[in-house]
Amino acid sequence: MPDQIPGSEDLRAYVTKPLLDRITDQAIDSDYMAAAERREPAGEEPTRRRRPGLWAMVVVGLFALLATTAAVQTSRNEDIRQTSRQVLVDRIEQRQDRIADLHEQISDLREVNQSREAALSSLGQRAESASSSAAATAEETGFAPVTGSGIRITIDNAADGSEGGTVRDYDLAVIVNGLWQAGATAVAVDGQRVTPRSGVITSGSTLRMNDVSLSPPYEVSAIGDTRTLAARFAETVSGAMIHTTTQDYGMPYDVENIDRLTLPAAPPDLLELTHLGAKSKGTQGSEKPTDNTDEDSEENSEGDREE
Repeated sequence: MPDQIPGSEDLRAYVTKPLLDRITDQAIDSDYMAAAERREPAGEEPTRRRRPGLWAMVVVGLFALLATTAAVQTSRNEDIRQTSRQVLVDRIEQRQDRIADLHEQISDLREVNQSREAALSSLGQRAESASSSAAATAEETGFAPVTGSGIRITIDNAADGSEGGTVRDYDLAVIVNGLWQAGATAVAVDGQRVTPRSGVITSGSTLRMNDVSLSPPYEVSAIGDTRTLAARFAETVSGAMIHTTTQDYGMPYDVENIDRLTLPAAPPDLLELTHLGAKSKGTQGSEKPTDNTDEDSEENSEGDREE
């Protein structure tokens, strides 16, 4: 039994109280006493508790200060928002005006673009037409090679070697002129293209054209319609003359249709364009290029052959 029994309980109650309850009560009381001794040292009066009203006033004051500051800041922010909104509205209106101006410029530029596209299309058609015309002219004048169907006339010296049976410059000139009259679009003699500046000349016993020596048998090639070119050539005065000459002197002579002929361009030194001044007189042009022979020289040469 303990030395001292609590005064609030009598002996009978203490004895009859369960042991577990007594141990628990004593442990809790001892804990409370130890805590009180640590909190209030011996000989010191307990510290007075601070009143909670002071802290509440401080908290309320801080809250009021924060609320006032928030209100002022909100007011300022509202002013700033209103100013920013107006600035944004002004900018939007300026942008809209700018966009309207740009749309108007786009419309104007589209009209200009359509006009220029139409002009470009017209120029393109004119350029294409001019290019086609230039190509055709280049082929006709010898500035460009040409390929197509046509005829080839072959003429050679007589086998007996007689002077009358020798092919001369005017014989080739007659053939070339007759082919132009029959509708040929391009002519070449032994691969030498006939141009307005070309001419067949006799150099000793040799014929020359475009400053190139020719050798028998002579081939005169012409681009044209194979269905009519040979027949129309035979009907010309030149065709009749050459046919009679070859028959009279026994000169080999042949005309044949060729499905594909290729005539080269004239030599570069003959492709330089020359033209007369405005004040030039007494000059007559011709539709087709001819050799440097005329009817008088042909008649004289024919007379020489007959002699």
